[in-house]
Amino acid sequence: MELEEILDDFFAGAVKVVILGAGSELMTDDKAGLLVVDRLSEIFKNRPNIKLINGSNAPENFTGEIKDFAPQCLIVVDAADMKEKAGSIMVIDPDVIEGVTFSTHMLPLKVMLGYLKDEIKCRVLILGIQPVNVDFGNEISKEVIEAIDEVNVILKKKLEKFE
Repeated sequence: MELEEILDDFFAGAVKVVILGAGSELMTDDKAGLLVVDRLSEIFKNRPNIKLINGSNAPENFTGEIKDFAPQCLIVVDAADMKEKAGSIMVIDPDVIEGVTFSTHMLPLKVMLGYLKDEIKCRVLILGIQPVNVDFGNEISKEVIEAIDEVNVILKKKLEKFE
């Protein structure tokens, strides 16, 4: 199933959505999730049913804000080592995160997302972008930039339906 179809099913019946970008500003491709959220924030900053959060390397610090917003859907966007081709975009089931490495989080994503699913009964999906590297530095790989652009185009199209 293509990402657009997956998101159509995921968003079905939802009124409120949170997109949480995770990663480190200090590391090359690890900032992919943050850049997705930053770019979407420019477009959707004043939408009452959309919350865009730059979770940096401690997305668990935003669980209270997410819980208070009470979305039906939560998407986490993050660089993830999935042993795939650089720039690959994959939907990762938060219940089956084994084998995927998220390198910069203080608390494992599985723990944080499990808590949110239990507390607010929202649907949760992770969009992983395969990095080329996550070394310290500012330069993002071409493959990851292309993946960020692709994710943004798709999410923008889907988020436009939330008024």
